[in-house]
Amino acid sequence: MFDTVNRDNTNAVKWERFRKQNLLPMWVADMDLASPPAIVDALSERVKHPLFGYTHPWPSLNQAVVDWCQRRYQWSIDPAWVVWMPGVVPSFNLAIDLFGKGGKVIVQSPNYPPMLQAAERNGCTTVTIGLEWLEERWQLNWQALETAMVQDDCHLFVLCNPMNPHGATLTKQDLTRLADLCKQHNVLLCSDEIHCDLILDGSQHVPAGSIADLTENSVTLMAASKTFNVAGLGCSFAIIPNADMRRQWSKRMEDRIPYPNFLGMIAAETAFTACDEWHRQLIIHLKQNQDFLSTKINQLNGVRYRAQPATFLAWVESTQPEFRLDQHVIASGIMPSEGKYFGDEQHVRLNFGTGFDLVERAVELLESYWRQNNL
Repeated sequence: MFDTVNRDNTNAVKWERFRKQNLLPMWVADMDLASPPAIVDALSERVKHPLFGYTHPWPSLNQAVVDWCQRRYQWSIDPAWVVWMPGVVPSFNLAIDLFGKGGKVIVQSPNYPPMLQAAERNGCTTVTIGLEWLEERWQLNWQALETAMVQDDCHLFVLCNPMNPHGATLTKQDLTRLADLCKQHNVLLCSDEIHCDLILDGSQHVPAGSIADLTENSVTLMAASKTFNVAGLGCSFAIIPNADMRRQWSKRMEDRIPYPNFLGMIAAETAFTACDEWHRQLIIHLKQNQDFLSTKINQLNGVRYRAQPATFLAWVESTQPEFRLDQHVIASGIMPSEGKYFGDEQHVRLNFGTGFDLVERAVELLESYWRQNNL
């Protein structure tokens, strides 16, 4: 079910960008696994109809999100809270444009490039807070976070949870603590949770908006795109319980941000209503890939991978000063996401969301290169 799919002649960015360099692509967060058969069937059925005009969201689509949130996170939401968007990246950019007020926007670092760049692109100033390795997991630097929040011109924290690139997650206790800080300092939270359905260790994802003190003071961003491998269909949604914030959001969208691709909305509804077993099997597959990759990478000299609960992305660390891990990984024949673009040159990000054969091939390339170069 989860074999690597040949993507030749599909113009897949992941495979085409570095094809001439003959590098195994393990960079962009895009899986090489077929989408669920139910989604393929639903899309195939719809495209039999010969008209592809403007299509707005429909009631059963919103209800699918409501039911998914209840089933997966025990989070009761109102269908009216759901605002459909063409992507999570446009969504947090809109949040910064709307709620950043030209001031300081907090972002944790390292982070994936679009989130690191978003504040400056919307006339605001980025304030990065680091992460700390405590109690065998990555955690926010709470002292740095509160120091940033107390500034008069700080109005917004754009959070990535589960974290990209780390794969770490915030617990309910973390989010409750965060809610207290946001309330105390009058800071709104925009939480990018696009990887929330990719929890590999059996723990429970907690949406930011499900915390009582964040319900009226947050925007929660989700999508089916990463989990069900339909990112190219351009569809996500924002959950905005606060009616005034939702009105502001919808008004700012007018003539700026289009509705999602209607095929993306069909894929999302199908994902949330007909793909539970496929999703369960996917998590098993990704966990096996992660365990194998973790074991093998941690046998290499000077390299460490502290596997975290979520995502199909491995944040791999160089433990030797001045050892450019990105250059060595590329020289081995693999294209990673280079840590310098995430705010940390000592790391690379590897995508294990593929068939086991390619994960095994990547390990072979790394082991061979390390042996040949006596690393």
